[in-house]
Amino acid sequence: MNALLAFLLLAAVPRADIVSYAADQSEGIWRRCENPDKFDLSTRDLFTVALAWCEAKRHPDRLTRLFDLAAQLQDRDPKSRTYGNFRWYWSHPNVDDHNAVEFCMQAGTLLWIRHRDSMPADARAKLEPLVRLAAEGCRRHKVRPSYTNIALMNAANLILLGENLGLPDIAAEGYRRLDDIVRYTAANGTHEYCSPTYYGVNLVDLGLLEAFCTRDRERQIARALLELLWTDIGANWLPSVQRLAGAHSRTYDYLRGLGELDTALWANGWIDGKPRGGPAAIYHALIRWHPNDSLRALKLPRLVCQCWGDTPEQFRTHYLLPHISLSTAAAYYGGWMDMPLTVDFAGERESVRGYFIPDGRNDPYGKIKIPAGPHQKAHHLSCFFAATQRAADAVALVVYRATDIPTNCPSLQTHFVLPRTADAFYIGDKSVEPTSRHLIPPGQPLIVRKGTSAVGIRIPWTRDNAPAALIDDGNKFGAIRLSIQHPVRPNAAAALWVRIADGLDTDAAFHQWRHAFATAQPEVDADENRVSLRVPGADGPLAIIAQAPYTFKAGVTLQPAPRRVILEVNGVDLGRQILEKLEPPK
Repeated sequence: MNALLAFLLLAAVPRADIVSYAADQSEGIWRRCENPDKFDLSTRDLFTVALAWCEAKRHPDRLTRLFDLAAQLQDRDPKSRTYGNFRWYWSHPNVDDHNAVEFCMQAGTLLWIRHRDSMPADARAKLEPLVRLAAEGCRRHKVRPSYTNIALMNAANLILLGENLGLPDIAAEGYRRLDDIVRYTAANGTHEYCSPTYYGVNLVDLGLLEAFCTRDRERQIARALLELLWTDIGANWLPSVQRLAGAHSRTYDYLRGLGELDTALWANGWIDGKPRGGPAAIYHALIRWHPNDSLRALKLPRLVCQCWGDTPEQFRTHYLLPHISLSTAAAYYGGWMDMPLTVDFAGERESVRGYFIPDGRNDPYGKIKIPAGPHQKAHHLSCFFAATQRAADAVALVVYRATDIPTNCPSLQTHFVLPRTADAFYIGDKSVEPTSRHLIPPGQPLIVRKGTSAVGIRIPWTRDNAPAALIDDGNKFGAIRLSIQHPVRPNAAAALWVRIADGLDTDAAFHQWRHAFATAQPEVDADENRVSLRVPGADGPLAIIAQAPYTFKAGVTLQPAPRRVILEVNGVDLGRQILEKLEPPK
């Protein structure tokens, strides 16, 4: 295993190619600078394109304009709580996303470290007050260690700004905050677990810290956390679909589970195809720590378990077979963007995955954005969710409490989205074409066959006998869905049982597996205040017992129960092994 965890100092994509691509991609943002009111500039873009052009040795005459615009977006009132921070967008009257200073300083810090002596004098004179005030903005920005991507970014910015601006107190605060992150992770795992967006951010945060920090101790920490993240990515990598599979804590792409991580995957040769990442790809030209290729070929089948918080239910399971995987989070992450129950199939990277989603906005595919603070995001519902998994079987319980249901909610539905391109669909023992709408009788399974793999979904119970159907709504995404239509009322609820299989090479093997799943008998005992669900999994029993008011604090029993592991792969806690090599944080 040690050989698999070795890391190399060699990127797959040549540095010059990344620099040229990032600089080319910056031209569109420059055109927006001519009319920032019209195009609503993003502050982070101003610093990113400046870095891309400095690395490419292009357009030094443009830097002054970029820094002038950034200065207009920086809070320069010493009495302000957000002194030194930035407005995220040009149109925003105030600093309403405190993370802005962190994203700006990812590039701003590198501009000062690498290019202050080579840029025009007037540009340097404008950059220096920007980054000095931003150092104070980062210091005032208090980030909890569980907010993984921003906590790492904040600590790295403080360290690099402090070391390179002659501000030892700022650097010391960064060292202290990085220690807090290590302590949290060693005890609780990575909180923003398996995010196809924010794992990409984390890799940049740590890669830049490892490359530019002046102290060996913090570089060692960065390397250990990079090793942990890349091992996590490798453990959850499904080679037959070439993506980070399984349950995700935060995603912006419900249908396919792709995100900013793609830039790191491309730069390190894990995926082929055209360059990606836009101007922000420039960071990957500066990172020198890269994963060994062996991590994307870990042994299958593979059972991955990991904690993601300090309470027992903050636990994730992922079972990977060659052509399909099943994954659960025992509880909701809580950000209205998580995917806590998923099935990933072999196929093209852009193909639709299988996922559970609670829906009160008629948006099963996550395409309708709504206001989310200063941004627009396709949030789904928050609800009570509990799940447990034993290899190829998983069960989940969802309850829509009164506080989970939006005012004037038009419809309350539990969906399980699936790819329309599967080879065959069965309801019970009847083959159906995935067109229009097919009712699913109570107790009957929905079976989906794709190649030699299959997934079965059963609905052991719904409150109010809520009806279920397989629906093809004619969407352009290549998705169909199993949908449970709940009455819009507090404590509407449903239970799901999902089983996967692979290696079903013959029709006889497939029908034998389908029959075994269809005839297995779940046990449900439920009333308004309590639900007890038990199913006979192929590898042992699974159970969920929950009671009103349907919170984990009120009492939830899961079988099998969550365990305290950092990143366990086939019974070995690789995550703990990696972090135990570090000197204990002060």
